[in-house]
Amino acid sequence: MAIATAALKAQIDLQTRLFNNVAEGISDTESGQRNSEQINNMKWVAGHILHTRLGSMSKLAGLQPDDTYEAKFGRGNSFDPAATYPPIEEIRDRWQATAAAISEGIGKMPEDMAASKSPAQVPIADDTIRGLASFLVSHEAYHIGQLGILRKMVGKDAMSFK
Repeated sequence: MAIATAALKAQIDLQTRLFNNVAEGISDTESGQRNSEQINNMKWVAGHILHTRLGSMSKLAGLQPDDTYEAKFGRGNSFDPAATYPPIEEIRDRWQATAAAISEGIGKMPEDMAASKSPAQVPIADDTIRGLASFLVSHEAYHIGQLGILRKMVGKDAMSFK
């Protein structure tokens, strides 16, 4: 495994663990609480990063992308208080069900593919597939951080890093 893809795989595995930790013990009711009209609730944020993982990250891992959640959580969509969102349990289960395959696929990404030009422009100096994957991992970290704050706002203990 190339050093770059090994590092990406390690980051994806970390994000998987942190997502599971931040969602642990959160009920569907708690995940739907909205603390302000200006911010999304936990369910929406979790669904958004799941959507990105099932779509863009899966594609980079050599898997069939899944756009099941595009209409609810896709890029450019925002929280709609009148919408019905999937239960947090479904979001957690889909995250876990795809985690190993995505990690394995990224870990096995051929170096020539990782070094090829990215099909999408991202705000990172590396315009390769490797850069795109790095940005997607950063995107997950950003939103997991948000989930950590929202977790505390529903009265839960801080997320574990174990």
